[in-house]
Amino acid sequence: MRTPALLTALFVACTAPLAAQAAADTTPPPSAADLAAGEQIFESQCVRCHGAQGTGGVGPTLTHARLRRAPTDEAMVGVIQNGVPGTAMIGFWNLADTEARQVAAYVRSLGRRPPELVPGDPARGAAIYSGKGECSRCHILDGKGAGWAPDLSEVGLRLSAIGLRQSLLDPGVTQPVSALPSVHGPYPAFLAVAATTRTGRVIRGTRVTEDDFVIVVREADGRLRSLDKTSLRRLEKIPGLSPMPSYASNLSAEELDDLVAYLASRRGEP
Repeated sequence: MRTPALLTALFVACTAPLAAQAAADTTPPPSAADLAAGEQIFESQCVRCHGAQGTGGVGPTLTHARLRRAPTDEAMVGVIQNGVPGTAMIGFWNLADTEARQVAAYVRSLGRRPPELVPGDPARGAAIYSGKGECSRCHILDGKGAGWAPDLSEVGLRLSAIGLRQSLLDPGVTQPVSALPSVHGPYPAFLAVAATTRTGRVIRGTRVTEDDFVIVVREADGRLRSLDKTSLRRLEKIPGLSPMPSYASNLSAEELDDLVAYLASRRGEP
Protein backbone atom coordinates (compact mmCIF):
# COMPACT_ATOMS: atom_id res chain seq x y z
CA MET A 1 0.00 0.00 0.00
CA ARG A 2 3.04 2.25 0.21
CA THR A 3 3.56 2.18 -3.55
CA PRO A 4 1.54 5.32 -4.36
CA ALA A 5 3.36 7.29 -1.69
CA LEU A 6 6.73 6.00 -2.94
CA LEU A 7 5.88 6.89 -6.54
CA THR A 8 4.79 10.35 -5.43
CA ALA A 9 8.07 10.86 -3.58
CA LEU A 10 10.09 9.71 -6.58
CA PHE A 11 8.09 11.97 -8.88
CA VAL A 12 8.71 14.97 -6.64
CA ALA A 13 12.42 14.15 -6.37
CA CYS A 14 12.82 13.81 -10.13
CA THR A 15 10.81 16.88 -11.07
CA ALA A 16 12.27 19.21 -8.42
CA PRO A 17 15.45 19.87 -10.41
CA LEU A 18 13.34 20.51 -13.50
CA ALA A 19 11.19 22.95 -11.56
CA ALA A 20 14.30 24.69 -10.26
CA GLN A 21 15.69 24.87 -13.80
CA ALA A 22 12.40 26.26 -15.04
CA ALA A 23 12.53 28.89 -12.30
CA ALA A 24 16.09 29.76 -13.32
CA ASP A 25 15.09 29.99 -16.97
CA THR A 26 12.33 32.48 -16.13
CA THR A 27 14.72 34.89 -14.42
CA PRO A 28 13.97 38.26 -16.00
CA PRO A 29 16.67 39.50 -18.38
CA PRO A 30 18.74 42.52 -17.32
CA SER A 31 17.13 45.87 -17.92
CA ALA A 32 18.48 48.43 -20.33
CA ALA A 33 19.56 50.48 -17.30
CA ASP A 34 21.55 47.52 -15.93
CA LEU A 35 23.29 46.97 -19.28
CA ALA A 36 24.11 50.67 -19.58
CA ALA A 37 25.53 50.72 -16.05
CA GLY A 38 27.55 47.56 -16.75
CA GLU A 39 28.92 49.04 -19.97
CA GLN A 40 29.99 52.21 -18.15
CA ILE A 41 31.87 50.21 -15.50
CA PHE A 42 33.40 47.98 -18.18
CA GLU A 43 34.69 50.98 -20.12
CA SER A 44 36.30 52.48 -17.02
CA GLN A 45 37.78 49.29 -15.58
CA CYS A 46 38.10 46.58 -18.25
CA VAL A 47 38.80 48.14 -21.64
CA ARG A 48 42.54 48.52 -21.02
CA CYS A 49 42.99 44.73 -21.11
CA HIS A 50 39.91 43.40 -22.90
CA GLY A 51 39.55 46.07 -25.57
CA ALA A 52 36.60 48.22 -26.58
CA GLN A 53 33.38 46.19 -26.47
CA GLY A 54 35.39 43.18 -25.29
CA THR A 55 37.12 42.60 -28.63
CA GLY A 56 40.36 41.60 -26.91
CA GLY A 57 43.86 42.90 -26.34
CA VAL A 58 46.23 41.88 -23.57
CA GLY A 59 43.25 40.07 -22.10
CA PRO A 60 41.06 37.63 -24.02
CA THR A 61 38.21 38.64 -26.27
CA LEU A 62 34.84 38.40 -24.53
CA THR A 63 32.57 38.36 -27.59
CA HIS A 64 31.70 34.66 -27.33
CA ALA A 65 28.48 33.04 -26.21
CA ARG A 66 30.36 30.76 -23.81
CA LEU A 67 33.48 31.82 -21.94
CA ARG A 68 35.82 29.09 -20.74
CA ARG A 69 36.46 30.56 -17.29
CA ALA A 70 32.93 31.88 -16.82
CA PRO A 71 30.41 29.43 -18.30
CA THR A 72 27.60 30.66 -16.01
CA ASP A 73 26.46 34.04 -14.73
CA GLU A 74 27.52 33.18 -11.19
CA ALA A 75 30.94 32.07 -12.37
CA MET A 76 31.37 35.33 -14.25
CA VAL A 77 30.48 37.37 -11.19
CA GLY A 78 33.06 35.33 -9.26
CA VAL A 79 35.75 36.05 -11.87
CA ILE A 80 34.93 39.76 -11.79
CA GLN A 81 35.06 39.99 -8.01
CA ASN A 82 37.87 37.50 -7.28
CA GLY A 83 40.00 37.48 -10.43
CA VAL A 84 41.79 34.44 -11.87
CA PRO A 85 44.81 33.26 -9.81
CA GLY A 86 48.04 32.95 -11.77
CA THR A 87 46.93 35.40 -14.47
CA ALA A 88 46.83 39.16 -14.94
CA MET A 89 43.07 39.13 -14.20
CA ILE A 90 42.76 40.82 -10.81
CA GLY A 91 39.66 40.80 -8.65
CA PHE A 92 37.52 43.94 -8.53
CA TRP A 93 36.55 43.51 -4.89
CA ASN A 94 35.63 47.19 -4.75
CA LEU A 95 32.54 46.58 -6.88
CA ALA A 96 29.24 46.02 -5.10
CA ASP A 97 27.39 42.80 -5.90
CA THR A 98 24.88 44.75 -8.00
CA GLU A 99 27.67 46.40 -9.99
CA ALA A 100 29.45 43.07 -10.58
CA ARG A 101 26.21 41.58 -11.88
CA GLN A 102 25.67 44.56 -14.16
CA VAL A 103 29.15 44.09 -15.64
CA ALA A 104 28.48 40.35 -16.02
CA ALA A 105 25.21 41.08 -17.82
CA TYR A 106 26.95 43.50 -20.18
CA VAL A 107 29.70 40.96 -20.97
CA ARG A 108 27.05 38.32 -21.63
CA SER A 109 25.38 40.70 -24.09
CA LEU A 110 28.64 40.93 -26.05
CA GLY A 111 28.50 37.19 -26.72
CA ARG A 112 25.05 37.51 -28.28
CA ARG A 113 26.22 39.88 -30.99
CA PRO A 114 26.74 38.61 -34.56
CA PRO A 115 30.15 36.92 -34.99
CA GLU A 116 33.02 38.99 -36.31
CA LEU A 117 33.40 38.81 -40.08
CA VAL A 118 37.02 38.08 -41.01
CA PRO A 119 38.27 38.33 -44.60
CA GLY A 120 40.61 35.64 -45.90
CA ASP A 121 40.65 31.88 -46.35
CA PRO A 122 41.46 29.82 -43.23
CA ALA A 123 42.59 26.83 -45.34
CA ARG A 124 45.17 28.93 -47.17
CA GLY A 125 46.11 30.50 -43.85
CA ALA A 126 46.84 27.06 -42.40
CA ALA A 127 49.29 26.42 -45.24
CA ILE A 128 51.00 29.76 -44.59
CA TYR A 129 51.18 29.02 -40.86
CA SER A 130 53.04 25.75 -41.36
CA GLY A 131 54.96 26.87 -44.44
CA LYS A 132 56.00 30.39 -45.32
CA GLY A 133 55.20 31.79 -41.87
CA GLU A 134 57.31 29.18 -40.06
CA CYS A 135 55.11 29.78 -37.02
CA SER A 136 55.55 26.25 -35.63
CA ARG A 137 59.24 26.93 -34.99
CA CYS A 138 58.21 28.83 -31.85
CA HIS A 139 54.51 28.18 -31.25
CA ILE A 140 52.42 25.13 -30.39
CA LEU A 141 49.07 24.67 -32.09
CA ASP A 142 46.94 21.59 -31.47
CA GLY A 143 49.90 19.86 -29.81
CA LYS A 144 52.35 20.47 -32.66
CA GLY A 145 55.29 22.88 -32.68
CA ALA A 146 58.27 24.03 -30.61
CA GLY A 147 56.44 25.43 -27.63
CA TRP A 148 58.38 28.19 -25.91
CA ALA A 149 56.20 30.95 -27.43
CA PRO A 150 52.47 31.23 -26.56
CA ASP A 151 50.23 28.27 -27.40
CA LEU A 152 47.94 29.28 -30.26
CA SER A 153 45.38 26.48 -29.99
CA GLU A 154 42.81 28.90 -28.53
CA VAL A 155 44.18 32.18 -29.87
CA GLY A 156 40.88 32.87 -31.63
CA LEU A 157 39.26 33.07 -28.18
CA ARG A 158 41.94 35.36 -26.78
CA LEU A 159 42.43 37.92 -29.53
CA SER A 160 40.18 39.66 -32.00
CA ALA A 161 41.04 39.80 -35.70
CA ILE A 162 42.38 43.31 -35.12
CA GLY A 163 44.58 42.05 -32.29
CA LEU A 164 45.83 39.13 -34.37
CA ARG A 165 46.72 41.40 -37.27
CA GLN A 166 48.55 43.79 -34.97
CA SER A 167 50.50 40.90 -33.44
CA LEU A 168 51.65 39.87 -36.90
CA LEU A 169 52.54 43.35 -38.12
CA ASP A 170 53.98 44.89 -34.94
CA PRO A 171 54.37 42.12 -32.35
CA GLY A 172 56.11 44.34 -29.80
CA VAL A 173 53.17 46.69 -29.34
CA THR A 174 50.98 44.37 -27.25
CA GLN A 175 52.92 41.82 -25.23
CA PRO A 176 51.21 38.89 -23.52
CA VAL A 177 51.40 39.04 -19.74
CA SER A 178 53.30 36.42 -17.77
CA ALA A 179 51.17 34.02 -15.74
CA LEU A 180 53.97 33.58 -13.21
CA PRO A 181 53.48 35.36 -9.86
CA SER A 182 55.70 38.38 -9.25
CA VAL A 183 56.13 40.68 -6.26
CA HIS A 184 56.25 43.52 -8.78
CA GLY A 185 52.90 42.59 -10.33
CA PRO A 186 52.18 41.32 -13.86
CA TYR A 187 54.94 41.88 -16.38
CA PRO A 188 55.39 41.15 -20.09
CA ALA A 189 56.02 37.47 -20.71
CA PHE A 190 58.59 38.20 -23.44
CA LEU A 191 60.39 41.37 -22.37
CA ALA A 192 63.56 41.80 -24.45
CA VAL A 193 66.81 42.21 -22.49
CA ALA A 194 70.48 42.76 -23.26
CA ALA A 195 72.84 41.66 -20.49
CA THR A 196 76.48 42.75 -20.67
CA THR A 197 78.91 40.62 -18.65
CA ARG A 198 82.05 41.93 -16.96
CA THR A 199 84.10 40.65 -19.89
CA GLY A 200 82.02 42.71 -22.32
CA ARG A 201 79.98 39.87 -23.81
CA VAL A 202 76.40 40.85 -24.64
CA ILE A 203 73.72 38.20 -24.09
CA ARG A 204 70.46 39.06 -25.84
CA GLY A 205 67.13 37.36 -25.40
CA THR A 206 63.84 37.54 -23.57
CA ARG A 207 63.28 37.50 -19.83
CA VAL A 208 61.74 34.29 -18.52
CA THR A 209 61.72 35.23 -14.83
CA GLU A 210 63.55 37.58 -12.53
CA ASP A 211 64.07 38.40 -8.87
CA ASP A 212 66.39 40.79 -7.01
CA PHE A 213 69.47 38.62 -7.59
CA VAL A 214 69.00 36.49 -10.72
CA ILE A 215 67.48 36.94 -14.17
CA VAL A 216 66.76 34.00 -16.48
CA VAL A 217 67.09 34.85 -20.18
CA ARG A 218 66.01 32.80 -23.18
CA GLU A 219 68.29 33.33 -26.18
CA ALA A 220 67.09 33.26 -29.79
CA ASP A 221 67.91 29.56 -30.15
CA GLY A 222 65.72 28.71 -27.14
CA ARG A 223 68.60 28.12 -24.75
CA LEU A 224 68.08 29.35 -21.18
CA ARG A 225 70.73 31.27 -19.27
CA SER A 226 70.58 32.06 -15.55
CA LEU A 227 72.56 35.23 -14.90
CA ASP A 228 73.75 36.57 -11.56
CA LYS A 229 72.92 40.27 -11.61
CA THR A 230 75.93 41.15 -9.49
CA SER A 231 78.20 39.71 -12.19
CA LEU A 232 76.77 41.91 -14.93
CA ARG A 233 78.22 45.20 -16.09
CA ARG A 234 74.89 46.29 -17.49
CA LEU A 235 71.33 44.97 -17.76
CA GLU A 236 69.17 46.71 -20.32
CA LYS A 237 65.44 46.03 -20.60
CA ILE A 238 63.85 46.94 -23.92
CA PRO A 239 60.03 47.29 -23.79
CA GLY A 240 58.22 47.09 -27.11
CA LEU A 241 60.75 44.74 -28.73
CA SER A 242 59.51 41.23 -29.43
CA PRO A 243 61.44 38.08 -30.39
CA MET A 244 58.71 37.46 -32.93
CA PRO A 245 59.49 38.97 -36.35
CA SER A 246 57.10 41.32 -38.11
CA TYR A 247 55.35 39.88 -41.15
CA ALA A 248 54.69 43.31 -42.65
CA SER A 249 57.22 42.78 -45.43
CA ASN A 250 57.12 38.96 -45.53
CA LEU A 251 53.45 38.43 -46.39
CA SER A 252 51.24 40.03 -49.00
CA ALA A 253 47.97 41.67 -47.95
CA GLU A 254 46.06 38.59 -49.13
CA GLU A 255 48.37 36.20 -47.29
CA LEU A 256 48.01 38.27 -44.15
CA ASP A 257 44.21 38.10 -44.41
CA ASP A 258 44.42 34.32 -44.82
CA LEU A 259 46.71 33.85 -41.83
CA VAL A 260 44.53 36.06 -39.61
CA ALA A 261 41.44 34.11 -40.71
CA TYR A 262 43.14 30.83 -39.80
CA LEU A 263 44.31 32.02 -36.39
CA ALA A 264 40.87 33.52 -35.66
CA SER A 265 39.35 30.08 -36.31
CA ARG A 266 41.56 28.38 -33.71
CA ARG A 267 39.35 28.02 -30.63
CA GLY A 268 40.62 24.88 -29.01
CA GLU A 269 38.28 22.70 -31.03
CA PRO A 270 39.46 19.52 -32.80
